[in-house]
Amino acid sequence: MLPNLTGEHGAQERRLRVRLLWCRAFACLLLILSAVLYWMPLSVEQTSWLAFARPLISGALLGLAVIENALCQLPSLRKSRVMATEADGEKKKIWQRPVPPGITLWFRHLWQHGLTLAAAVLAITIISANFSAQHVLAPLTRGQIPVASLLLTACFVLLVCERMLSFRPLRHWPQQKVCVGLLRALLSVFLITTLALALVNAFSILAYWTLYLASLLVIVVAAEFLIRAVATIWIAPSPARKTPFLTQSLLAEQYRWPLHPLLSIRKKIVQHFGVDIGQIQAFRLIGKIFVPVACVIALTGWLMSGISEVSVSQRGVYERFGKPTEVLLPGVHVGLPWPFGRVLPVDFGAVHELALSEAQPEVQPSSATVTDLIEGPAPQESWRLWDSSHSTDQAQVIASAVGDKQSFQIVNMDIRLIWRVGLHDNDALNSLYQTDDLPTTIQRVARQVMTQYFSHQQLDALLNEQRATMATKLNREIQQRLNALNTGVELLYTRIESIHPPAGAANAYHGVQAAQIAANASIAREKGYAASTANDAQRKATTAIDGAQASANEMQAQATASLTRYSADYESWKINPEAYLNERRYQAYSKALAKTPLLILDSQLSTNNESVLDTRQFAPSSRQN
Repeated sequence: MLPNLTGEHGAQERRLRVRLLWCRAFACLLLILSAVLYWMPLSVEQTSWLAFARPLISGALLGLAVIENALCQLPSLRKSRVMATEADGEKKKIWQRPVPPGITLWFRHLWQHGLTLAAAVLAITIISANFSAQHVLAPLTRGQIPVASLLLTACFVLLVCERMLSFRPLRHWPQQKVCVGLLRALLSVFLITTLALALVNAFSILAYWTLYLASLLVIVVAAEFLIRAVATIWIAPSPARKTPFLTQSLLAEQYRWPLHPLLSIRKKIVQHFGVDIGQIQAFRLIGKIFVPVACVIALTGWLMSGISEVSVSQRGVYERFGKPTEVLLPGVHVGLPWPFGRVLPVDFGAVHELALSEAQPEVQPSSATVTDLIEGPAPQESWRLWDSSHSTDQAQVIASAVGDKQSFQIVNMDIRLIWRVGLHDNDALNSLYQTDDLPTTIQRVARQVMTQYFSHQQLDALLNEQRATMATKLNREIQQRLNALNTGVELLYTRIESIHPPAGAANAYHGVQAAQIAANASIAREKGYAASTANDAQRKATTAIDGAQASANEMQAQATASLTRYSADYESWKINPEAYLNERRYQAYSKALAKTPLLILDSQLSTNNESVLDTRQFAPSSRQN
């Protein structure tokens, strides 16, 4: 059975389709023109124009997605014409042959989801540039009135379309209310953009935040489209299932008066679960007492804002009607609720370290850095040569002499300040109300003191002066200046990490250090040689002394032995001189004839009974040793 294309319903559907097709063509033309202008090189003023154009382009993209989804919801007129041709018996042409229903469903499914996804992603990408821009728009010098007139004309056209859709309901188009809400959301985006354009020259910051609101509306609606398309793209199309309308927005549905935010939730529950929560007595009671209970909760929460807790490491300055009245110690305290009373935290004994140098950007470590070994050379981070750059150094100008003329030098120093807020109540009040940025104030005061101090110093005296003495002087002068300004800061210590001479004097100081090292090495070498010579001489002297003592002892022993023998011989001679002389004579003969062979003959050979000595030479006896 053919659909009734000649009746009132068919005529309304045809008119609606034609109007949607015209809207699609207008939206495509507008997007093509916007794309050409969007990617053109722009100046600073044209960049501000681009910020106003982004919400409009994104809204046109979302409008195109809504039109395509609305067209997909309408039955195909081409299919109706083909069926009518078959009923009349006319011959079908090649392009009029029917396509299989499965392919048609899948093609419509992919086309609808793909177009919605592309429009949502492009809209979010384009509009996100407004969130990263500066908070001040450049003023516009020309073209503001014509563009505002065009925007007002577009707003009037959208308003007429919204009124026509609102007061001429179509019974067979269930997405009419959804499209009305989306049309109102698009109208609000155009109106807010027009208002921002009117304020840009007089109130640039207010115009930026107004444009920020329009961009936020667009990005929320686009995010809803994107979530719905991603969630339903995985569901396979079916002839028994209705084609989903992807371009619905909960935010756009709230564009109605009077506001009924819970009514839409109630309708959704009835639509999906078939339960009308308005007929349940419990929910009716909740609806009646919701406003009083919410007011009581809000009032209780507001009164609870008067209870404040001060942590152990802080103190609290209590302000009553904007006037500081007392300093609160750590603990829980009760006062007036906000904004009549509030507690501002202040440090209580916390110690801070402040470097006087400017903050340097962090350098990312290179991937080719050599790993430092435990037993290898010193790590590269510990190299502190004078001619290398240090990010924590502060440059100071000091007096110096070049020949016979006065000049100046630049010395790099790494100086740190250890400070805290004073422990007295007046110090806490001064640190909170006398300065806006306490570390910056301390840093600037310290730099002024250092500039005055080092302007009276010379390079030689500065390098020879002890760091402890210099740190004490600087600490005292900086503390006096801070006390004069009533900052409430207690400077605990001024630490001088290092002092680097100027680059021109670095080589000279390197030479002085090298000469000092060479002199120390020569002294050590000469001391070693002197110690070696002294030890050698001491060894020789000790050897000579020991040898002389040994010789003396030996001679003394020999003399003692000779004396002992003489005493023994004398005593022997004294007792019997003849026997002693014979004995000595025999001993002399024994020694003299010890190596001479003797032949003793009998004494009877001589007639005079005397001994005979035979001095003839004989061969040595074989028994003689």
